[in-house]
Amino acid sequence: MPQSNNVLSLLKHILPYLFLLVLALLLRWQTLGNPMVEVDEQFYLFAGGRLLDGDLPFVDVWDRKPFGLFLLYAFFHLFGSYRIWAYQIGALLSLWGTALLVRRMAATIAPAKGAFAAAALYEIWPNLAGGEGGQSPIFYNFLTASAIALLLTYLPRMVKSSTVRRNTGCAAMLLFGLAIQIKYTAIFEGCFVGLYLLWSSWKSRTPLRTIAQDTALWISAAILPTLSVFLFYWSIGHATDWWYANITSIFHRGALPHKETLFLILKILIIIAPLFFCWLLRTRLKIVFSDTQKNKIHFLDAWTGTSLAGVAVFSPWYNHYALPVFVPLAVQAAPLWGNRIGRGVMLMVAAVGTLQGQLILWKHQVSKGNKTVFSELEQAIGSTGKGCFFIYDGPTLLYDTLPYCKLSTHQFPSHFYFQSEVNATGMNPLSEIQSILAKKPDHIVTQEPASPIENMVVRNALYATLNRDYTPTYTWTRKHRSIVVYTRKAALSPLPHPDAALTR
Repeated sequence: MPQSNNVLSLLKHILPYLFLLVLALLLRWQTLGNPMVEVDEQFYLFAGGRLLDGDLPFVDVWDRKPFGLFLLYAFFHLFGSYRIWAYQIGALLSLWGTALLVRRMAATIAPAKGAFAAAALYEIWPNLAGGEGGQSPIFYNFLTASAIALLLTYLPRMVKSSTVRRNTGCAAMLLFGLAIQIKYTAIFEGCFVGLYLLWSSWKSRTPLRTIAQDTALWISAAILPTLSVFLFYWSIGHATDWWYANITSIFHRGALPHKETLFLILKILIIIAPLFFCWLLRTRLKIVFSDTQKNKIHFLDAWTGTSLAGVAVFSPWYNHYALPVFVPLAVQAAPLWGNRIGRGVMLMVAAVGTLQGQLILWKHQVSKGNKTVFSELEQAIGSTGKGCFFIYDGPTLLYDTLPYCKLSTHQFPSHFYFQSEVNATGMNPLSEIQSILAKKPDHIVTQEPASPIENMVVRNALYATLNRDYTPTYTWTRKHRSIVVYTRKAALSPLPHPDAALTR
């Protein structure tokens, strides 16, 4: 009988973990194995593969994302023909791990069932914001959540012990340092934790000398991963390349058209609104908290505000910019479970979010493509000619799955066709595309019609060559824009028979 009780106790403990894993799988089943989920992660996988082949980010493959992100995708690339599944399963496990941390944090301020519901909300919401695949916040959210969960665990002891505060702070700041090497926007939440540690030290009447020493340790832990990468590039003579890509280039980026910016802001606000409403509702309902819980809620409120401010600081280029705020907002919703109205709101939000998310994923299969479309694109490029191909606007994973021919150090399409990138990538897009066209690639992948935010000077130069020397050989027609493969007419010409000269 005691053994049976132990087994039941173990199952009761494990069941929430398994349920959240199964939920994550069910929420993402539509996208697993699809190579055309998002163009960003397609490029990360390609760049990770090039890194394994000796090409360096920022030198041979240009982008402004941190080195750590490409290193992560290089790991996924080690799975060979299963690398698409590998990165998507890695993203799923990261989502699940973050949800477990949400549950752990939420359990400090809410009932166990409320903490579980908060974890489920976190898993549901990324599908609404382009986070169904391996966007960088899906991975770095796990690191930031780990850091915050660590602080919440030791919060009471940090007030009483400078040693606990110092060690906990070093671990948390190192986690943020690693998160920054996945995406630099994690610096906002990292700064919040640093300032909180300073405030906690001051409140505990720690001597200024000790505060200064601790601060030096925390800053060192936070910058160590990025400093290590910089020193590596400096040691091989590419410090300037690293500095421009990682630090300078973002300030040279232009803005989106005003109408487009307002549309994206509105879209992000709509996505965040249900979780934000749960946070506001929590402050209005008469939920009783202990003094310890109140202290943690104050900390969580400050973290949530910082996370929202971090999203607001950046121009809203994409929906997935909202992904970092889902972690604190999900935690904030957990106490609603202790109130009848709040519980009903949580269940309704979860149900609507799930249904809407699945509808969005289905629409993405139609609008962004699937395995069948990708295979057709591969065949269209691989069946004719053996020369290079260039992706002006299309799925960058083609560079990774077909024989790669280096035409430029700038392989990410938007660096050519975005008007906002014209002065922000270290190359002149018009000169660069003219150089690429001079090499006469056999195939060019583009989209039609032109995007409203496109650099028309570059597009016109491209289409002058396409209309003269190329012909469309494959078109995937969608509702608004089509992906078109153009093939060089000379590559389509039949080869002369070996005996042709003898017959003349």
